[in-house]
Amino acid sequence: MEPVARPLIEDIKEDLIPLIEERREGALRGLLVDLHPADIAHVIVLLRDDDLQRYLFELIHDHHRAADVLAEVPGVIREHLTAGYSSEDLADVLEEMGSDEAADVLQDLPEDRAAKVLEDIEPAEQAALRPLLEYPEDSAGGIMASELLSVPQDATVGDAREQVRHYGEDVEPYFFVYVLGSGHRLRGSLSLKDMVLANSGIPVAEVMNREPISVPPEMDQEQVAELFRRYDLVAAPVVSDDGVLLGRITVDDVVDVIREEAAEDIARMAGTDEDEFHETSIRKIVFYRLPWILVSLTGGFLAGVLLDHFAGRLSIGLALVAFVPVIMAMGGNAGSQAAITMVRLLGTRHVHRREILGILMREARVGLFMGILTGGLLGVIAWLWRGAWFYGVVVGLSMGAAILMAVTMGTLTPVVFRRFRIDPAIATGPFVTVTNDAMGLLLYFGLAAFMLRVFGGVP
Repeated sequence: MEPVARPLIEDIKEDLIPLIEERREGALRGLLVDLHPADIAHVIVLLRDDDLQRYLFELIHDHHRAADVLAEVPGVIREHLTAGYSSEDLADVLEEMGSDEAADVLQDLPEDRAAKVLEDIEPAEQAALRPLLEYPEDSAGGIMASELLSVPQDATVGDAREQVRHYGEDVEPYFFVYVLGSGHRLRGSLSLKDMVLANSGIPVAEVMNREPISVPPEMDQEQVAELFRRYDLVAAPVVSDDGVLLGRITVDDVVDVIREEAAEDIARMAGTDEDEFHETSIRKIVFYRLPWILVSLTGGFLAGVLLDHFAGRLSIGLALVAFVPVIMAMGGNAGSQAAITMVRLLGTRHVHRREILGILMREARVGLFMGILTGGLLGVIAWLWRGAWFYGVVVGLSMGAAILMAVTMGTLTPVVFRRFRIDPAIATGPFVTVTNDAMGLLLYFGLAAFMLRVFGGVP
């Protein structure tokens, strides 16, 4: 008999969504049986309606399957998705999940409900979950799973194989059997390849990797992802300061981290929040966006005040105003480019303090070179257009200075934000643009006022 292929969600979602909207329970149950849990989660996200999302999820009566779906949906959806579940039912679902995924679900619930659900979980499961809940969600401890395969350091390769046979199904995916010494301290790791190739009677100590790459539980999840990328890891043990094995992180966890961080960075660049991507409440979406829109409003008003001040005081104010949009736009673009570059560096690797000065000097040289080129070009245009070299000098120098300042600000701001434990990706949004607009105007009109004072008028 030939295997039956699962239906692809891309092929049936156009027919599936109308059935959900019409609440055709009988037809939906038949379709859900064949769909992969990740595809069901995908449809739930597409619905964009709390009631319909909850309706579809509650059609899944099998706790194991519901657990698989719940593990795939974004955290912001989980709370209202399980609102109809009693604490006992939700506890039954969480018992079907890996400890890392169950901990994520509990952390997404209100504190009082999470505590009640945790009480209803079996004691053995509680013992695995409680340590994970003590770590921040975005740390190695927050994304690790406590389930793992291990053998004592005096075991044989045959003993390690028996561990896989008896317990492998409970800790999927597995890539290593960890070798432990006294006090649950990590002594090495044994890969599946080593177990297959080595003879059963050989001690694990002879074939194990004695220096597996491990991570501390406090390490930020972005740094964990970078470690996996750099060393092509598929799994890494999480080890305490005194060498005790606490859990493991697998490559599927890291893929989720990369997706989350990318979505968060994109949202921060827009001056909003990652949760907005899955939010259906207009009030909450406005709440996410409004703070940085107000920052833009304040900055725009400040720019208007500066423009009004200088245009009213300089006899040639209106002639200079024509060049304001291009100077502000070029400064904003140059600053955003530098900020995005710096955010990328901070997000993909650890930047040491001694490196920051070197990066700043490099970006300053880039800004200076771009400023000379664009400032010179715009200066010539201004000279020819207005018929006086004064305009060319003011516009050209202002453009060059504005770009140099914008690149410097764009490079430094993410570093400062990170120093104060603010996500540096936010620096590429309204903050850098508003700052560059105001400083660009001050440079432009300040230089014009200075030159008018020196020459007593337009030469």
